[in-house]
Parts: sequence; C-alpha cells; structure tokens
Amino acid sequence: MLPRVLRRSAILLAALLTSACASAPERRPDNPPPPPPAEAPPPARVDPLAGIDAYAAETLAAWKAPGLAIAVVRGDETGGEVAFARGYGTRELDGAAPVDAHTRFPVASLTKTFTAAAVGALVDEGKFAWDDPLKRHFPGFCVKDPHVAVALTLRDVLAHRSGLEDRADLLWIGTGFDRREVIRHLCQVGQAAPLRTQFSYSNVLYAVAGEFTARASGLSWEELVKSRLLDPAGMGESGFGAPAPGGENTARPHAERDGVLVPIAPRDVTNIGPAAGLVTSAHDLARWLLVLLGRGVIEGKRVVSAGVVDAMLTPTTMVGLRPWQKELYPESHFLAHGMGFMLQDYRGRLVAWATGGIDGYSCSMALLPEEKLGVVVLANVPFTGLPEGMVFRLLDAHLGAPPKDWSGKRLALSLASRARAAAARKERVGERETTAYPVPLERLGGLFASPMFGDAVIENRDGVLRLRFANAARATLEPWRPGALLARFEDADLEPSFVTFTMDTRGVVTSFVLGDHGTFKRVTR
Repeated sequence: MLPRVLRRSAILLAALLTSACASAPERRPDNPPPPPPAEAPPPARVDPLAGIDAYAAETLAAWKAPGLAIAVVRGDETGGEVAFARGYGTRELDGAAPVDAHTRFPVASLTKTFTAAAVGALVDEGKFAWDDPLKRHFPGFCVKDPHVAVALTLRDVLAHRSGLEDRADLLWIGTGFDRREVIRHLCQVGQAAPLRTQFSYSNVLYAVAGEFTARASGLSWEELVKSRLLDPAGMGESGFGAPAPGGENTARPHAERDGVLVPIAPRDVTNIGPAAGLVTSAHDLARWLLVLLGRGVIEGKRVVSAGVVDAMLTPTTMVGLRPWQKELYPESHFLAHGMGFMLQDYRGRLVAWATGGIDGYSCSMALLPEEKLGVVVLANVPFTGLPEGMVFRLLDAHLGAPPKDWSGKRLALSLASRARAAAARKERVGERETTAYPVPLERLGGLFASPMFGDAVIENRDGVLRLRFANAARATLEPWRPGALLARFEDADLEPSFVTFTMDTRGVVTSFVLGDHGTFKRVTR
C-alpha cells in the first residue's frame, strides 16, 4: 500500500488529468488544428569573395607593395573548381605591366610541399620507407653528430625534427656552393638539440631529401618533380631556377634597402632547390591545391596516392604557438608540422598551411580539408605577413567568422618586427670606435681554411682589406672596435659580422673568427 502522502498526490494528479481531458475542445474534420507558424527563411549566405578586390587594393597600398596574385579553390575527390584566380597591382614598383593569375613568382618554401610529395611517390613505389635512415640509401650523407648521422630518417628531415644547428643555412646563402657541396659540408654542422626533441627548421636538409630522391629514381630532383607532379597535375606554368621561367610575365622581387622598397635581382637558389626552387603562378598552385584536396586526384587523374597526402597532413612535430601567435589566433590551441605543411586548429577546423619567403618575394598557401577549401596568395615583397593575412581573411570569410582586419594586424606586427631587427643590428654593431687596423695589413693577410666553408683569403687591395671564402662569399673588413674588424658582405642579406683575430708572439695572425661562420685557421701550402 502507498504511503498516505503519495496516495494523496496520486489522487490529485488523476483529478488534474481528468479535468484537463474534459476541458480539451473536441477536434472535428471541419475544425482542423491551426497550421504551425511559418519558419523564418535562413539568412542569405554572404559571398566569401565579396569585397576582395577592394581589400586587395587597400592591402597593396598599406604595405606599399607592387603586386600580388590570389587563387581560391573548392575541391573534392571527384573534381573541384577554381572559384577565383586574379592578380592585383604591377609586376614591378612603378611599372605598368599588371600582375595576373598567370604571373610567375618564386614560391620559396612552398616548394617543400612538392619535395615531400615526391618522396612519398617513391615510398609508394617501394624504393624506401618514410622511416628509413638516410644512411641506408645515401652512404655519403653525414652530419657532425655520429648518432644523428646514422639515425636520421626521411620523416625526421621532412618534419623538421633533426635538431641541427640553424647555421647550416649559412652553407647555401651567398657561398656559391652547388647542391652537392652544400650537402658535403653538412658533415661539419653540429646539433642545437638532440634528434627528435624539438622543431628545427632546415632548408639544407630538404636539399638532402631532394638529392636522396634523385639517387633513388635516377632522375634529378627537378626532373622527378616535373614528371611525377607538375606534368600530371597540369601545372604547365611551373619551373625552376633564376631567372624564372615563363618569359616576361614574371614578378620582379623587391626589398627594403636603407628603409626604402626597391627592385632587386632575384637570388639563384638552385643549390637548395628542393627547399625553395619552384617558380610558379597562382593558376598552377590552384591546381596543386585541388590535387591535395582531392587526396591526390585532379580531374579524375591520380597524381599521388591518398596515403601520401594523408602523411603530409598528419601532425608529426609539435611546434607550439608563440605569444604573438596566441594573440593573433585566440581560437587556436596547437601548432604542429606534418611533412611540408604546418598544421593548426582554427575555429574548430584543421588548417594546413605553408609560407615561403625568399629575397624579394613572399607567399602563403592554406587548406581547410574538412571544408574542401584551398587558398594561395603570392606577393613580390619579402614580408610574409602580407600573404598570410590575406589567406586568413579569405578563410574567415568562407567560415562566416566576424570580419577582422588581418592586413592591418599583420602590418603592425611586421613594422614592429622590422623596427626591433633594426634596433638589434644597431646595438650589435654599435658606433665605430676606431679607424686603425690592429696590426699592419700585411700581418692580417694570407690563406686560411675552415672545415665548414673551405678556403678563405684575406688580402689588401688598395688599402682596403678584403675577405673571400667558399666559392663566392665576399666582404670588406673595416676597423671598428679595438681588436675587432667589421665584415660587410657583398650579399645584402648577410648581416655584418665581427671578425676577431688570434696572433702568435710575432704578431702574425694564426686564426680568425667570423661571426656565426666560425673559425678559420691559417694554412701554408
């Protein structure tokens, strides 16, 4: 039997239900229920490309940049389309020739996505595996640490987790070494961190990966990429080297010299081609984006396997967001590297992106795999914040996110970064303290050598002390501080460095240290 309180509640509930049923009006066929209220129509979708022309023009003006090119694609495993491809501005500062979707730009590190895919194509053929040590198939490969030399794998190289010293990049910038010489001199480069313990970006190791594919395929890296990737993808406007392929429709590079943006000569990056050597257009990179969004397929043709694309877009090395990135991307929680691509969560989606910067050019490319969206932006100025800002502006528009002035935010960061760099250079070099060489010029001159850079010659030419080393590096040596000279390189992208000397009891120089380039010892031959 129910307790009294529960019985009373049951009786009251029954009475209420009976009353409600009794009071409900009878429904008859001639008295149908009222129709439900009409649903409000969904809000009209804003065109993600609306306003892009005006924004591009504002961006060029704000950055004082000559030109840029943009492509947007929407792809899938059965096809896809180029939704937008257009150029803005001019190929050269104060020039008349316009940038269009077919204008060629060197795309620097976007090249790495092609090298990773080329490696993957040979993995699929069974030539080697992602985790094979380089030494197994490339016996001549070496770095200074013997453990790393035998343990370093292709995946380590492509995911930037070798731990190699940053100064490895000094082997290709302005030295005149060819690709094989750059790789051979890696034997003298040590570790900044143990293998696989941190993100350590390396252009030179991508050159190693390219040479690795050449040995395995019997083709040069350039021939392999063209035959296995560019041609099947229909990227007929793409090529390698400087001057760029494609005749007159090529953007001219620009850089700041003494605070003024001016046209400069393009840099030949053949010696690290697999890291930065591709020259292409927005039109062609749109096709590459469609290949990636199609998991290796474009227009029904398979270019690479789905497994290769998946491997490139799988997080392998944690990078981490820096404070300025956390402020810029408050929606993001992680930043990692796959193979050729950075990987980041953004507004609840995965974004795979890559950025490139080489003398006078910058570019950015991004994929939203879940949204089947791809974007690429190319510019003929060296400020990577410009194309990156434009890319994220287009991603936000596609996702329906609140508008943000990405160009303005990235420009403010770029100006602040340039100001800090200028202040750091000024502080590092300081004011000139002396105009006198520490000893007579004849005691400073002679032949020296470095295990990493080979021979170096210091000589007096018409009262000016000059240094040359490797195959092409050149600098003048000026008295600057007591006991130290200042080396000013002919290559404007090499920072001035101090040179300090060691002398014997006779006052003859026995060795000198050149900044990050290290020690050169006197030799007699």
